[in-house]
Amino acid sequence: MTAPAVKCLVWEVDNTLWDGVVCDSTNGVLRPDALRALRTLTRRGILHAVASRGEWAWTTDTLQRHGLHAAFATVEVGWGRKSAALTRIATQLGIGLDAVGYIDAEPLERSEVAHALPQVRCYAGRHVDVLADLQEFRAPVTNAPPPTSPMGFAHISAQ
Repeated sequence: MTAPAVKCLVWEVDNTLWDGVVCDSTNGVLRPDALRALRTLTRRGILHAVASRGEWAWTTDTLQRHGLHAAFATVEVGWGRKSAALTRIATQLGIGLDAVGYIDAEPLERSEVAHALPQVRCYAGRHVDVLADLQEFRAPVTNAPPPTSPMGFAHISAQ
């Protein structure tokens, strides 16, 4: 049995989408692998949201500066529990928590979410480069025959 599809990936942007934390002296350089994952998953119809710890203005300014604010359906920034933010995001977007994925570089944050919301799939920020390869981020597998090619040739079995 395959994992159900993730419809929304919620990002902790600090140390996941960019290096460093926006409230530090770091400059928030985008991680190329994270940007690639964000774009690839967006093309597949995955929604993106932010649940980040920190100051709203600093985080949203950094998203704007990188031209990424519009890539996120909703942005939650504050000091509360991440599980509460994910619950609000799912409710706002009208999707079930079982269709939510959460990516964060911090094990403690992933643990809090996994404990409070076991139906949410949690991913380590260091694995952002393989997200697009995971089945739950791919089109659902069906028993339907492959589509006919644009050249008009039907699929021919290699048997």
